[in-house]
Amino acid sequence: MAAGMVARGKKVENSIDFTPFLKALKKNGLKIVLFTALVTGACVPLIMSMGSKYISTAAVLLKAQADNATPIEQVDGYDSTRAQYYETQLNLMQSRVVLERVVKQLKLDENSQYNRDKIISESPLTWQLPEQQRMDNAIKTLRKGLTFTPVRLTQLVYVSYESSDAAEAARIANAVAQGFIDYSVEQKMAKTQTAQQWNESQMAELREQVAAKKKEMEHFLDKEGLLTFRGIDGFETEELGITTNKLADAKERRLAAQAQYEIVLNNIDAPLEDIAAIPEISSHPQLQDLRIALIQAKRKLFDLQNKYGPKHNKVLEAKAQIQAIEGQTKNLLNELKDGLYKQYQAALTKENRYKALLNEQKKQFRTLVAKRDQYESMKLDLQKTEDLYKSLFLRSKEQSLTAQYREPDALIYDPAVAAERPQKPNKKLLLVMVFVLSLMIALLFVIVRTAMNQTVSTLAQLPSKLGLAPLADLPEFAEGVERLALAKLIASNQQAMETIHGINSAVLLKAPTARTLGVVASCEGEGASLVAQLMAQSLAANHRTLLVDLDYRTQTGLSLPFESQSEQESVVATGFAQWLGAEQQATTLTLSDYVQPMEQGGDWLPRGVLTQSPLLLLGQEGAKHAFEQLALHYDRVVVNLPSLHENKDAQLIAKWLDQVLVVIQADTRQATAIRHDLAKLEQEGVCLLGGVLNRVNADELISEESLAFVTHGALSALDNLGR
Repeated sequence: MAAGMVARGKKVENSIDFTPFLKALKKNGLKIVLFTALVTGACVPLIMSMGSKYISTAAVLLKAQADNATPIEQVDGYDSTRAQYYETQLNLMQSRVVLERVVKQLKLDENSQYNRDKIISESPLTWQLPEQQRMDNAIKTLRKGLTFTPVRLTQLVYVSYESSDAAEAARIANAVAQGFIDYSVEQKMAKTQTAQQWNESQMAELREQVAAKKKEMEHFLDKEGLLTFRGIDGFETEELGITTNKLADAKERRLAAQAQYEIVLNNIDAPLEDIAAIPEISSHPQLQDLRIALIQAKRKLFDLQNKYGPKHNKVLEAKAQIQAIEGQTKNLLNELKDGLYKQYQAALTKENRYKALLNEQKKQFRTLVAKRDQYESMKLDLQKTEDLYKSLFLRSKEQSLTAQYREPDALIYDPAVAAERPQKPNKKLLLVMVFVLSLMIALLFVIVRTAMNQTVSTLAQLPSKLGLAPLADLPEFAEGVERLALAKLIASNQQAMETIHGINSAVLLKAPTARTLGVVASCEGEGASLVAQLMAQSLAANHRTLLVDLDYRTQTGLSLPFESQSEQESVVATGFAQWLGAEQQATTLTLSDYVQPMEQGGDWLPRGVLTQSPLLLLGQEGAKHAFEQLALHYDRVVVNLPSLHENKDAQLIAKWLDQVLVVIQADTRQATAIRHDLAKLEQEGVCLLGGVLNRVNADELISEESLAFVTHGALSALDNLGR
């Protein structure tokens, strides 16, 4: 049962309960208000003495592209489409070189507010620190007051400066923005001048190279004996063309002569009529005359034969004339053949001569090709050098035209003006912030203190922090009063005893059959003995009740007055220890011989003088029988147990009892320490009934009887009575 109760307590402990925080805030409300008022009041003079600060802002527009005021390409271009362009410009705007330029321009290094230096002498002006140190200090001071804010998704950058002087803030903000613009322009001009100087130096080198290459080409032409007629091979190409044409003409003439010669040779023995049909032969003038003469002679022969007959002399003359013509034709053909052959030979000789000349020219041309290639390579090198020189010359002229052109990459779109009102400090807001912050600190302190406080303050915290069922809570009845006297005071006060009756009622409702009830505390001094005594007195009104004291560890227990009286009477104090020994020795003494009556009713059994360890006494088997005997003789047995913190006595006794009630003093021990002690009761046979919270603050009381006791003013009356 005890193990299940603790487990349920740990499970509930994980939940968040805001009630303690609200109560702590309510309890410490006045302290929180006083702390807030004191801190706020202490900060008022300090805040009111703070100097005013003015902030002026200049809006700088970073251009996305050049103005294109001139068609000539600039040396220093930019590409604003790159993701890093505007971020780079923003960081360049904050660079030291720009700030140093502003310091020099505004002479801030000569201002003691910025250079953090003192003047040694006015005439001449002399400072303690060196010039570079004053410059560094001025830049640091300037950088502290500057703020650069890029406007998201735009090309704008806000340059702000904070100063105690409104005009000074505007002047420096505009100077920083303009300094960045001027520095960018000067850098572009410097790059242009550097590029122009480099181009001019390269042009001088190229001029020398061109002159050297021309001389080298002239030397090559003179050395190789070459002419530049239509190129290095123009003359030879022209000669080669002429020779080729003449060779073609000679070959054509040779082929024509060869054809005519072969025709004549093949038809030299053919009849004259057949030869006359060949155009290449019949076109000869003499052959045409002979053909005409032959035709006329044959006509004449035909006429003479018809007139005179075949034997006539004129006929014979005519035949002789025909034969003579045919003979002349044969001779003419032979002469023509010889002439054509000579013509053919002459044409062949001429063709061969042109062939030989062409071959010789080809050999010379092949030799010339290598020289031509070398010359062309030299010529191409010269041409490329001249082209490069022309490009540099043109670029140099462009740069000379744009050297003085100033095109800024940014401009001040909205200049800074002097602020009419100080931007900070907002004294009203600071006071409100101090008030809110001090209030939050006070609240946080109370909340953290409450959260770190693991003590049990109210009865409602027993289940969550300790896993115990809440039975009742008791107020602080009287301070500085001994237990015995306090018990008498409470017993004499009806309202006070009502709280004890409430505890017994809670026990009766929760465990109506329990006859033996142990009352234990986790640590000594938490009021377990007082609660046990008062519960026994309350139960004695309706039941035969016995109060048993088994706390052998403390020197201020319930049995102390009885033991002191026995010592004075020189009598050995008897009690539970002696009765248990008598039971085991089977003596004639009975329980009634050891039990004593209480003044307020009921009986009680002291602990008795013990000469051995309590563990040996309570650990023997006879202890169980003893408690059974007590339950037979009495309706209710209330046992005052020793604390759990320092020994195992309570563990040995608890297993023989029907129920165990735990008394816990409020706001004393940490819940973890109490749980550690209660874990000792997590054993078989031990039934934890619940918990009673003792000495609870009046504002934290929950049980009805305790609230009624406080409400009726009985607490103050009892306290006064105790004093």
